[in-house]
Amino acid sequence: SQLNLAKHLMVGANLTGSLSDKDRGSNSLSGMFSNAMAAVPTVVNKSPDGRYGGTNNLEDVQTVASPLWYMNQYKGDNTIRTFSSKFYANLNPIKGLNINGSYSYNYYDAKVTTQINQNDRWNFQTNTVLASGKTDLYITNTDARDVRNFMDADISYENRAFDDQFYFKAMAGASQEQYKYETFSATKYNLIDENLTQIGAATGEASASGSLSDWAMRSFFGRINLIWNDKYLVELNIRRDGSSRFVEDNRWGNFPSASAGWRISEESFMQPLKNSWLNNLKIRASYGSLGNNSVGNYESIPVLTTTQYPLNNLPIVGFYQSAIANANLTWESTYVTNLGFDFGLFSNRLTGTFDYYDKFTKNILISLPASLENGLVTFPKQNVAEVQNRGFEITLGWQDNIEEFNYFINGNLSYNKNEVIKFKGTEHALSGNLMTKEGLPINTQYLLVVDRIVQTQEDLNLIQKTIDNAPLDDKGNKLNPFPMGKPELGDFLYKDANNDGIINMDDRKTTGHGASPKFMYALSFGASYKGFDFSCQMDGVTDMQTYFQNDYYTPNLRHSNVINKDIAEGRWYEGRTSTATFPRFLLGNARNTTASDFWLQNSSYLKIRNIQLGYTLPKNLLSSLNVTRLRIYSGLENFFTFTDYSGLDPEVSGMGYPTMKQVVFGFNLSF
Repeated sequence: SQLNLAKHLMVGANLTGSLSDKDRGSNSLSGMFSNAMAAVPTVVNKSPDGRYGGTNNLEDVQTVASPLWYMNQYKGDNTIRTFSSKFYANLNPIKGLNINGSYSYNYYDAKVTTQINQNDRWNFQTNTVLASGKTDLYITNTDARDVRNFMDADISYENRAFDDQFYFKAMAGASQEQYKYETFSATKYNLIDENLTQIGAATGEASASGSLSDWAMRSFFGRINLIWNDKYLVELNIRRDGSSRFVEDNRWGNFPSASAGWRISEESFMQPLKNSWLNNLKIRASYGSLGNNSVGNYESIPVLTTTQYPLNNLPIVGFYQSAIANANLTWESTYVTNLGFDFGLFSNRLTGTFDYYDKFTKNILISLPASLENGLVTFPKQNVAEVQNRGFEITLGWQDNIEEFNYFINGNLSYNKNEVIKFKGTEHALSGNLMTKEGLPINTQYLLVVDRIVQTQEDLNLIQKTIDNAPLDDKGNKLNPFPMGKPELGDFLYKDANNDGIINMDDRKTTGHGASPKFMYALSFGASYKGFDFSCQMDGVTDMQTYFQNDYYTPNLRHSNVINKDIAEGRWYEGRTSTATFPRFLLGNARNTTASDFWLQNSSYLKIRNIQLGYTLPKNLLSSLNVTRLRIYSGLENFFTFTDYSGLDPEVSGMGYPTMKQVVFGFNLSF
């Protein structure tokens, strides 16, 4: 709400709050989908009398849980309270002069109580307890709280001159933000009754922990806008940001930018075209810099952690340095050059934009591998890399009507090429199977290359030839060319990529073009006719690869000997000599699950995000109800996905929680 206190003074406030209550305490159910896919299909999840089932056959792995048992391992309460506020004021003492100020306060508090359920798992064939749920009862209370304070103020002046042909506006301002996050958690054992929810109802050993983390940022900024005759546009910006995450000498960063535009369609020589088919044409260019301070709050200073050690049979509390400081950390800076144009054709029924960009990021904050001499001490991020992103973005739209039938269609397409220009430190950095190296896209897959699945005598002869031609060591002894295991029928034969006669992890090669897609696109269209309306939104990516190989998607027998259907049908088995698409089944042997390009999947997708059908009632039916507008609608959200990816969701890594499908019914009401 807002209030005019005086002729030139307006004040206002926005206040919102929420209260949510969830069960199961802090249990996130992060492994529910893996358990659901690994569970034997014959497992009885839950009997009518409330008992949970398990695997019934002795040859099955007994640790696999029914999904319902997994969901109900814990009970408890998770109460979250939030409060957000913004108070603002605007003073307009003279024409063209505006003074603005605001203050925001956001509060979040989560109180969580977690207890374990003592649920047995039963073999219903023998009516015996397969796995007892009896355990030491305990209770955990956790309190997490964060507070954000933000304030800003700016002053601006705008005016026109030279018979209103020249417009200018100047603005200057400052802002400050502070964030604090605190946690406290206590656990106590020997809860006297599982129905009690207070930590005082436990009599056993107790432990507690807590943390506090905070950061702050202060900024100064300014902007100048110049427009001549509504044709020539110039904008100049400057920011100076200071972050508490850096030491004082590196705390501040300066980030200027400038842009210019030319509305060619307003020129006199363009009027014949403007009055016919080229209604709008504007070209623009910009160059500027942006700052990023995405590091830990304390990576630029030494961090100490408490520990305990025994002395004279007594626990002594001490401190040790758990993280090495990097006092040289500073702002990551991105410099962006953009060239583009906007257009409108045929009475602006056809509109579009085109942008070409070149983003060059310096002093990228990245974690480098630490030497073994540093032990378990955490290494901070360093400003060591430079990355370039080049690409383009195109948008097109058409809207028109045929009498009372109105329709529209909009689409966009973007392309991006990513490359590491400079990388300081070691020759490359590895994070799992992902490599960062000069000349490559960031996070490029680094994998063994599968030559074939061994299925024929010719394949076995090739393996024997590799053994016969194996290189010799310094003493003249023949080396083992297959240190990861000699391939047998049904196994992968990996390529000797470096041609040294030995197939090992040194034969890994980079493949693909990084973790991001090359192309992204979106399409939306809709129509309306006599109160009815329809719309559809979709988007997707192409030329994207994801490594997918886990307990669900593997030729290794795991979890009650359950196997993926595609792998089971495509596996090699005795007598199959040329048609196997997956290696043989193995138990407790990782030779065919070593990270290789075989497990790279095309994760391109097309998703229908929203389909909606609505009807707006005629106004003459609503006038007697004092209602100005009533629209009833139904829709499908995230209902259709088209992809070759074998995981749950191409937008979610591994077996993470997928985007949920929803059927929506609702109405919009205006008085």
